[in-house]
Amino acid sequence: MKQDIIIIGSGGHAKVVVDIIEEMDVFNIIGVTTVDQEPGSFFQGYTVLGNDNVLPEYNRKGIKHAVMGLGGYRDNRLRKKVFEFIKSLGFSFLSIIHPSAIVSKSVKLGEGVVIFPGAVLNTEVEVGNNSIIATGSTIDHETVIGNHVLVSAGVTVGAYSKIEDNVLLALGAKVISGVKIKANALVAAGAVVVKDVEENEKVFGIPAKPLKNA
Repeated sequence: MKQDIIIIGSGGHAKVVVDIIEEMDVFNIIGVTTVDQEPGSFFQGYTVLGNDNVLPEYNRKGIKHAVMGLGGYRDNRLRKKVFEFIKSLGFSFLSIIHPSAIVSKSVKLGEGVVIFPGAVLNTEVEVGNNSIIATGSTIDHETVIGNHVLVSAGVTVGAYSKIEDNVLLALGAKVISGVKIKANALVAAGAVVVKDVEENEKVFGIPAKPLKNA
């Protein structure tokens, strides 16, 4: 019997989430919550239930699981806020993995992780809650990814690295092995990180340097 779920959000990321869920074929999508469409309309063929304020009603009906459909190509703050709010309503988030992704049996995933097509997570990688591993990205062995992190499409992270909470790795960034990227940092598209990045820092370029020095 398929598990009933509700998708949170209706943007481009949510479209990919729908595709992943349909490919997995193990969940039953009850509907979608969003502020961007009218209740009763349709998103990717599924009913818009209303905004997130309708969720307690569905929780009382026995729907206990959600999937995060919010992305965050600019930052992770909204996705984190919504995750915490939905959790406070009594829902748990399910993690979803596209069948084409390669995920080692030793990988540890937190709650609400979304793994896109073609991603590779090697031996003993850990990924925290509400993080996204996007299309074609590669996370090498024994790297730890924190909570509410976005690893964008085409990103490469070497072995033994640590990516702390709320970090954003933009398109095509590369992180060499053993580097620590501290909380709330942003690594710009195409940057190559060869040394640790400090908390709240934004780095650009090859090799990556803080914005004020780039």
